[in-house]
Amino acid sequence: MINLIQDPPQDPPKDATPWDGVPAPDIDAWGQLPVQAGNFDHVDGLFYFTYAVCIVFFVIITGVLLYSCVAHRRKTWDQKPLSNVTHNTPLEVVWTVIPLIIVMIMFAWGFKGSLDMTTVPQAAKQNTYKATAKQWNWTFTYPNGTRGYNEVYIEIGKPVQFMLESTDVLHAFYVPSMRVKRDIVPGRYQSVWFEPTKLGTYHLFCAEYCGDDHSRMYAKVHVVDEATMEKEPWNIVPEADAPVAERIAYGKELAGQLCASCHKISPTQGMDNGPSWVGMFTKVDGKLVGRQREVIEGGETKTITTDDAYITESIRKPTQKIVAEEPYRGRNMSNFETLDDARIACLIDYMKSLADN
Repeated sequence: MINLIQDPPQDPPKDATPWDGVPAPDIDAWGQLPVQAGNFDHVDGLFYFTYAVCIVFFVIITGVLLYSCVAHRRKTWDQKPLSNVTHNTPLEVVWTVIPLIIVMIMFAWGFKGSLDMTTVPQAAKQNTYKATAKQWNWTFTYPNGTRGYNEVYIEIGKPVQFMLESTDVLHAFYVPSMRVKRDIVPGRYQSVWFEPTKLGTYHLFCAEYCGDDHSRMYAKVHVVDEATMEKEPWNIVPEADAPVAERIAYGKELAGQLCASCHKISPTQGMDNGPSWVGMFTKVDGKLVGRQREVIEGGETKTITTDDAYITESIRKPTQKIVAEEPYRGRNMSNFETLDDARIACLIDYMKSLADN
């Protein structure tokens, strides 16, 4: 029998995030934007063109204002106006036409870029992923049907399309290093595509406010080579006969990705929007047993044991048995009906490692 009563891996600091240990993205000499890692380089060109236009006009307009304030200031209180001219038609035409031309250049540049981003090439259509957003995590479905959570692997130099969906509220798919962003509207499929051009790990953010933990709703985009993709690193889950420490470590990592936004998953990590995992199991006569918990099922209050079956049901069908304890009674948990048995088993092993002795 596997002994799950052991010291769990050391907890990170209370303010730790899933991004600890991942280098910050490079920035350019101007301190602007993460390094370009996709094929939409026109975004950078338009950005710097707009930046330069703003600087030039700021200098010109500010210079004219300062000169006018000094050269044409009133010398005495009864000094008469130097001119009674109310307008200058040629000058007004100039400062209307020139900005119009510049704005039209920006529009044409941006419109062409928008067409490039929304016209998905055939190569990207043949490499289509699905990104499912919900409060407050990401589920990625790969072209072969396998799934990953809060991190996704894509192949360098291979165009990729993401079909985007939300299971609850408005979200956004924003990868600054690839220069792509697309809102994810509930009840509607959106799509976004790009071609990764540099190996590395990049940030994926939700860029639309979606609730309490919106700021923590991010994922990792791993750009890897073909050999790494063939190994399917996102789909490597410890088997039932794997060393227990390995299963606990995997369960803890998965809990940090999917569950920490609501549950306290260790003595120092997690939130209290849902029941704590700490002490959910306890040791009695050398065996692990679940604690008693009051739940509401079918409108009736019942006392159940937090065993493996209850936890599995709560993950996949959280409304089946609602925790009766306050303040969790009126709160809804997202369902993870696509989470497979192997991953759930690792989560349960991690919960058991937090048992009271």
